[in-house]
Amino acid sequence: MRIEYNQYHQPVTDHKLAKSATHVAEEEKQLMQKQKREQELERQKKIAEQLKRETEAAKERMKAEEDALKIYTTCLEIARRISSGDKVPTKDHQFLVKHDPALYGKALTMRIPKEDPKEYKQLSEDEESQNKQQSGISEEISEPTSQDNSSSAVDIKI
Repeated sequence: MRIEYNQYHQPVTDHKLAKSATHVAEEEKQLMQKQKREQELERQKKIAEQLKRETEAAKERMKAEEDALKIYTTCLEIARRISSGDKVPTKDHQFLVKHDPALYGKALTMRIPKEDPKEYKQLSEDEESQNKQQSGISEEISEPTSQDNSSSAVDIKI
């Protein structure tokens, strides 16, 4: 048996159906693009939140480092005063022992006695004096006074 191709047979297409199929395909494409944009937006929001958390953590670390640096510079200044043979208040000695006992020991070991030592005001009293210390250490130096008997200095002679 033989089947012949009929030339008169043409496929019938429904133009409305074809248009709706392309319309559906375009809508799917637009929906996919919208979903991709939303995913990208969510990803960027997560990145922004992560950066914000990291920034806050860095600020806290920086504040802690700044405080530690203030304490260390105060310790160095107290040690310098002790090693130069000047009279340093007892509270400054205690501050140095509390924060850096090794530096305190070195400062006492390197102490050079003076005939006329300078007497300093307390450096470690509060944050205001630490801020002054950073702006100008020389401004805090005072002449020896007999009024302030409470800030006795440790004087070691060899």
